[in-house]
Amino acid sequence: MNELVYFGERPRLGEILVGGGKLEQKQLERALSHQTTVSTRIGEILVTLGYISEDDLTAALAEHLQLEVYVPDPGDEFVKVEISPAFHHAHPFAVIQRGGQEQAILLVGDPLDGDLLAALPVVFSGPYKIQLLAEPTLRGIMAEYYGLHRQQGAVDGVLVDESDVDRLKDMASEAPVIKFVNGLIDMAVTRRASDIHLEPQADGLLVRFRIDGILQDYEHPPAAMKAAIISRIKLMAALDIAERRMPQDGKIGMRISGKEIDLRVSTLPTVYGEGVVIRILEKASIILDLEKLGMLPDTEASFRKMLKAQDGIILVTGPTGSGKTTTLYCALNHVSNETNKIITIEDPVEYQLKGINQIQVRPEINLTFAKGLRSIVRQDPDVIMIGEIRDLETAEIAVQSSLTGHLVFSTLHTNDAISAVVRMVDLGIERFLLVSSLRAVMAQRLVRRICGGCKEEKGLASKALGLVPEGGDFLHYEGRGCPLCAKSGYSGRLGIYEFLVIDEPLIRAISRGSDLADLRLIAVNSGFRGIYEDGLAKARQGLTSLAEVVRVCGR
Repeated sequence: MNELVYFGERPRLGEILVGGGKLEQKQLERALSHQTTVSTRIGEILVTLGYISEDDLTAALAEHLQLEVYVPDPGDEFVKVEISPAFHHAHPFAVIQRGGQEQAILLVGDPLDGDLLAALPVVFSGPYKIQLLAEPTLRGIMAEYYGLHRQQGAVDGVLVDESDVDRLKDMASEAPVIKFVNGLIDMAVTRRASDIHLEPQADGLLVRFRIDGILQDYEHPPAAMKAAIISRIKLMAALDIAERRMPQDGKIGMRISGKEIDLRVSTLPTVYGEGVVIRILEKASIILDLEKLGMLPDTEASFRKMLKAQDGIILVTGPTGSGKTTTLYCALNHVSNETNKIITIEDPVEYQLKGINQIQVRPEINLTFAKGLRSIVRQDPDVIMIGEIRDLETAEIAVQSSLTGHLVFSTLHTNDAISAVVRMVDLGIERFLLVSSLRAVMAQRLVRRICGGCKEEKGLASKALGLVPEGGDFLHYEGRGCPLCAKSGYSGRLGIYEFLVIDEPLIRAISRGSDLADLRLIAVNSGFRGIYEDGLAKARQGLTSLAEVVRVCGR
């Protein structure tokens, strides 16, 4: 039967949310009071007010109506439907045929949409069962599988003069804008995005998510909403919406689906308006266990051995977004105990670590890395972490700190581990001081992990690479794409690493001024494995694809 059937008395939606700890009783009472003045369902009001997330509402609706929440399956196939785009936008849904089942699945965000249920027999003749999905996620599916990228409707339907600050504030506080922004953030968290990019264009606003390091298009809002959406985000981040000529930075704290989320907001003026990038930091997702970083056993063993040092510098290098901070946090967590004192100076402090004193760089009051470090040393720490060595002054203090009995961790922007040695010399550090202080350098990148739901064998690696890889040929794998990974073939990321230990042969070579090529040859002769070889080892294990290793390593 293609209809909803209820048994017994159903609990009210608000009661379910309060009982499940998703909503406070006072918030429910406030929303119910507001409902008396508008013709809007209580669930939509709660989402608009920011009290609950779209996922919270979906789960509560499922319990309220005795329906299932949709869980993606690799065997799901999306069924095309013949329907006007305008109706499809106004009444979002998707039809899925699951392998081995005669009954199709109708995905809806609003199971009480009478117009949709009445129209379905005309559009889709087969039997179906209803499952619920949060509307932002559903619209993402519609954009991907039905090509419906642009929302219909807008705030007042007209473009607004961005110099009219009062009007922008009013628009930013209207329900459609609030719902869009809340849904955007909710969807980004659901899809495991690390960043949300809002890029103004001549004809509207381009919204993209960075998922597993790759930018992917999201649904395009109407052009008339562009200024209101940017203003809404700036208001949430406590930024000045009247200031559009200078970059601004702010942050937002939210609770989404029971998770504490920190959003770092950065605005930048462009020729078509302000661009915004939102970095998503999920407090519960930070990895603090070295075993979970994905290092090969010999690399992890060498790294752990270095962490036992009482002094010296350990550097982590790589491009922005390569996981350097996560590796350093794991190292700090490993050396943290009741007998030592750890102080960090970072820009910004991404995650707050228990038992560790963390300092935020603040250039506006002249609290730089160098100035902060001078004060840190006087605080009698055992371990120091510097967010980044950017200049000679910071490098000199780091070296002096390591030589006076401190274990120092920091990051450096170089392409590989061996280049970090040359970079420190280029900054102005004397070679005799460098060999006395530098213990090791870890270089890393992040590669996408093959989706477990659609992983398939692709043949011998030698055929894909055009040569037999070192260590012998092997079967490699790729993901063909499925609903679990949004057809990308990948789900999640893992690190690939190279770990350079500054041993006696390297110390002698650095002291006599050997160039980069000589240093690399000496390191390889001592057993050094490059980041590309580490990536091939992960492909050999079936964790990532050869194409991904080649893409990230530039081979």
